[in-house]
Amino acid sequence: MPSLNTIRTSNSLLRSTLKSPTALFVGGTSGIGQSTLRQLARHTESPTAYIIGRSETRAKPFLSELRGINAQGKFHFIEADVSLVRNVDVACREILGKEKKLNFLFMTPGGISLGGRNETIEGPDTLFALRYYTRMRFIQNLLPLLESTPHSERTRVISIYGGGFEFPINTSDLDLKHTFSLLNAYKHSITMTTLSMEHLSKLHPKVSFIHAYPGLVGTNIYSNSFPAPVAAFYNYAMWPLMWPFSVGLEECGERHLFHLSSGNYPAKGADHTGTDAEEVARGVDGEVGSGAYLLNWKGDVRSSAKILEQYRQDGTAELVWKHTEQILEQAVRR
Repeated sequence: MPSLNTIRTSNSLLRSTLKSPTALFVGGTSGIGQSTLRQLARHTESPTAYIIGRSETRAKPFLSELRGINAQGKFHFIEADVSLVRNVDVACREILGKEKKLNFLFMTPGGISLGGRNETIEGPDTLFALRYYTRMRFIQNLLPLLESTPHSERTRVISIYGGGFEFPINTSDLDLKHTFSLLNAYKHSITMTTLSMEHLSKLHPKVSFIHAYPGLVGTNIYSNSFPAPVAAFYNYAMWPLMWPFSVGLEECGERHLFHLSSGNYPAKGADHTGTDAEEVARGVDGEVGSGAYLLNWKGDVRSSAKILEQYRQDGTAELVWKHTEQILEQAVRR
């Protein structure tokens, strides 16, 4: 586990080691994404960051804050509902038309629901789409930019959800069209993310993939997801009991900036030689520097569940990615 001092030291060196990164933050206007983006602005010399969110009006104060933190940075907002694949495609075309590289793709969109399946106009359940399908579309669309990043710079994809908590999934109903439940959606989103990232790391060895569990963080997810009475009960009755076990939002941002930029988590095809302060992590398959990693909030590598070993041997990862490609293409044809 990298210590917080190690993390802060590494972040402080980014102005000299990674002066002008280009990054995309999907869900970067609040919570974990916002905190991590704030740290990127603070610790790099002249970053270019694209931030995707639902409302540019609500994002304007944060954009002003970022420009105050880093006057040399370029911060571009793209307004989009990323529960829809077609909206992801529009946003990606804008970035592809302006940039020649992409160092970091950081994704946190999602929410919480107590209801049943709520399909988008494209077919998938809304939260399942946010947690998995449209995140995979961002990766799929932006791989050309990720792979065009110079070898001297790091290029990394991070999906924040439940890395390390993989469960068995229903391979005959991957999109849960017939067996949907909140628990099944939770399991499928997590396991399918890990399987797809491991699969993609082999196909694209220039890019590093991380599926991270952020821990208990004090964000506004309940306020954004539930009616006022339910949100108030959580904020005023439940959160005070949970707070002692939580990680602060600022520290969370510091840690995730380290996860984005550190040499601990290299791409499969990268030079795995670390520095004195960096130890190359074991990937999801147990191989050092494998290119696909499961992390907890502290940067500890999560052990690979036995079910992943089975899925690795029986071809389920390839099955999941083929299914994902089919669902994404069906979505834009509807």
